Amino acid sequence: MFDKILDQLKSQVGPQLMQKAGLNEHQTNGSINAAAASVREVVGGGDGFGMDDVLNLFSADKNNINADNLLSNIGNVFQGKLTSEVGLDAGKASSVSALVMPMLTKLLSDKIGGNAGNLQSLLGNLGGGGIADMAKGFLGNLFK
Repeated sequence: MFDKILDQLKSQVGPQLMQKAGLNEHQTNGSINAAAASVREVVGGGDGFGMDDVLNLFSADKNNINADNLLSNIGNVFQGKLTSEVGLDAGKASSVSALVMPMLTKLLSDKIGGNAGNLQSLLGNLGGGGIADMAKGFLGNLFK
């Protein structure tokens, strides 16, 4: 499921990254990959956010303060990856983030819809290990 989301993200925001932010194809692909890696890192990192915060962020509901903080953390990690891994300057990284983050959040929200089962399915497809284990732990606590 996550691969499909990334394909959608690339098709929807890729041309904008090239036209509006002036990225080449390599930078565009690197930016999309950096966005995915940022979500994986922050959501899977156990940075003090609960599954309810993740579900709130990726739902149609208004974000609570923790979901806003989670989104901010993802954005900060993403901008760091854009400068360190993709090689963009800070200004361009900020422009790319402003284009990519809302679309990525919308695509994830459309697929997850605040549903724990959908989130577990998505996290399970991200490759096991920390993220999948975290999801199992959080989901187990939700249903106790």
